[in-house]
Amino acid sequence: MRKFVSMTATAPMKPGSFREGLKNPWVLPLALGWLCALPVSPAPREFKSTDGKSITAEVAAVKGDQVVLSMNGREFTVPVARLSQSDQEFIAEWKKKDLENHIPKMRVEVNSGKSDRSDKSDSFDNRTGSFQFSVKLLNEEIHFDLQGAKAELVAIGEDAETRGRYGIMQKNAFEVAAAPGKTFEWQGKRLHYRFDDRPPAYWGSSYAGYVLRIRNANGKVIFENAVPQTLEKHVDAILKMEEGAAFDRNGESRGRITIYDN
Repeated sequence: MRKFVSMTATAPMKPGSFREGLKNPWVLPLALGWLCALPVSPAPREFKSTDGKSITAEVAAVKGDQVVLSMNGREFTVPVARLSQSDQEFIAEWKKKDLENHIPKMRVEVNSGKSDRSDKSDSFDNRTGSFQFSVKLLNEEIHFDLQGAKAELVAIGEDAETRGRYGIMQKNAFEVAAAPGKTFEWQGKRLHYRFDDRPPAYWGSSYAGYVLRIRNANGKVIFENAVPQTLEKHVDAILKMEEGAAFDRNGESRGRITIYDN
């Protein structure tokens, strides 16, 4: 789910092409007959026009009242109304399942904007830090329009006194939308904190990582990442916790974590 795969965009069709020809009712039967002679792609379906002509292709995308059919690496846009009733029903069901189950190819970059330094306001070895998350998502699909997705991003802190005791420093929730080939960007609020993780005194909490999960409009997880990776198996539990809640390496609740603001 977190591996990024690039796609090569298909060149747009020129005027006078198959798509343009479909506007002429006399051209469609000829075009469909020509397509039948082409090699077919794996797991194809036979589509029939309203006048009985047929082609063998796959559905690549559904855009409004048009369907993009793929054959042998080439794509053709066809009005759904020009296909048979059974094909129209198949396309409607395909679109529904695609919206529910499609995991888009996308590139996600997360930047914590973390800074951490000695606290010069006093003579002790206290430290001061801050973070401000930013997320950049590139939709690498050439057809799929990512709309209505919801993201949850949680900043994780670690207790300076008890190593391995974590806590929720900040929770963020935002909507994600990116048209094909477009980039979505989001930036959260900066959080400042102070702590001491050196003897003789241990207090406060420092930034330790994050959990990010993105669901599509139907609630399916389309992206998930946790830093450090030891938190991956506890993502569900972490996302349900309130700000300030503490937990151990096993994801078990451990009271509250202390966060001192600058």
